[in-house]
Amino acid sequence: TSFAQDKIYKKDKSVIECKITEIGLDEIKYREPDMPEGPIISIAVDRLLKIELSNGRVIEFKDPLTDPASYTDDRKSAIKLNFFSPLFENLAFSYERNIKPGRSFESELGIIGIGFDTDEESKSNGAYVSAGYKFMRTPDFYTTRYKYAHILKGSYIKPQLLLSVYRNSFEGYSWFYNRTVKTERDIVAGAVVINIGKQIIYDNFFLIDFSFGLGYGFSNQNTIDNSDVYDYRANHYGFILGDSATPLAVTGRLKIGVLLK
Repeated sequence: TSFAQDKIYKKDKSVIECKITEIGLDEIKYREPDMPEGPIISIAVDRLLKIELSNGRVIEFKDPLTDPASYTDDRKSAIKLNFFSPLFENLAFSYERNIKPGRSFESELGIIGIGFDTDEESKSNGAYVSAGYKFMRTPDFYTTRYKYAHILKGSYIKPQLLLSVYRNSFEGYSWFYNRTVKTERDIVAGAVVINIGKQIIYDNFFLIDFSFGLGYGFSNQNTIDNSDVYDYRANHYGFILGDSATPLAVTGRLKIGVLLK
């Protein structure tokens, strides 16, 4: 007895010509072409790329973890506030947009000079910006139909670029002049940082995002060993930076925010 053949395309590039008897969520059942009344054989869907039926219809199989259709109901954008930024004389907001499951782009803007006045001797005005790309952590192993609890939720690693530009006014006692001296300087500082963090989503609406990062940076300031100690500052608002002899950049964030469509 002869019959039209279906085709099963496996992830290892091999093709099985057969007669498919059942298509399920987790497995496909088929018979060998030369044994139409023989035993039914099962194969897991997660081993397959697609099937092609004898009538020409093609059904593709996607990993639920990376299939956008698995996250149709999830909100994919968020606006966040750097919760402690006002304590450090700036107000910082960020915007995150999911690109695909496991990947997001995040940008940040900090307005320097807004917030609580924590240092009466030092005043700054300017801004910092940053851009980062998030890679969400995938599971070490997963079972069938596994997916992220939310497309923006989970642990992540984020490479980030930061640039801070501002004018700083500092009043301090100068032993050289034997009096208080006011110094104004235009400061430019930047950094490349790798952040490790975690984002928690509540009810597809509210989020908490906390992270810590290390990297390298630069600024137009002198080293801390310079005779004019006021010509060096570590806090550049978006990050903390060592001097040119030790250009280590450090970031830390606790953000709260809301999710958008």
